[in-house]
Amino acid sequence: MHFLLTGGTLNPLKDEYLTALAQYGHSGVVIYPGGMVLSVRDFDALLLPGGGDIHPSRFGMTLLDNRSETLDMPRDELEFAVLDVFLRAGKPVFGICRGMQVINIALGGTIWQDLPSQCGLIHAAAEGEPPLRHRVTTESGDRLLTNSYHHQAVKDIGRGLRVTARSDDGIAEALRDDTEQIRAVQWHPEKEERGLWVLLGKEN
Repeated sequence: MHFLLTGGTLNPLKDEYLTALAQYGHSGVVIYPGGMVLSVRDFDALLLPGGGDIHPSRFGMTLLDNRSETLDMPRDELEFAVLDVFLRAGKPVFGICRGMQVINIALGGTIWQDLPSQCGLIHAAAEGEPPLRHRVTTESGDRLLTNSYHHQAVKDIGRGLRVTARSDDGIAEALRDDTEQIRAVQWHPEKEERGLWVLLGKEN
C-alpha cells in the first residue's frame, strides 16, 4: 500500500514511521502544512502520526492553563481536511497517538486535554526518564504490553467508532469503526519491532 502521512510545522516527521511501513512492504509520502497539494487518488491509505496537542477549539473547549504542549494549528487544519477527503473517498485511515485523537474529534468526539490534572493519570514518563510501558486489554481479551507517550487521550467517543482496547485505568487505547475503514491506537507501534501488525492487521 502507498500511504499519505502528515507532518507538522514544528518538527519533521520521524523516519521511523516510513521505516516501519517499509518492513511490511508499504511506502509513504509525507505532506506538511503549506506543502504541495496531492490527490487522494495517488494513495491507498492515510496515516495520521503522533505529535503535539490539538487545539481544544476543535472540540468546543478552551485551553487549560499551562497544560497544552506544542500546539500546531496549521497541522490541525491540514490533518482534519485531509482526513475528511480520505473518509469521503472510502479509503483506509490509520491513526497513531495524536492521529487517533484527530480521528475521534473529527467524528464528533472529545479528548482529555491533560490526563494528570484532569484524571490524575500518568501515561507519559517525565522528561529524561525511560519510556512508560503498560498493559492494554483488547475487546477479544488479549493482553498487550505497549509503550505510552501521551498526556492527552480520547474522552467521549466519536460517531461510528468503538473502543477496541483499554488500559487498566480505563483509558481508550485503540479505536475502530464497524466497516474497518478506520483503525487507530494510542501507543506508538512504529517504535516496536514489527509493532505495526496491531494497527495494520496481521494479514499485512
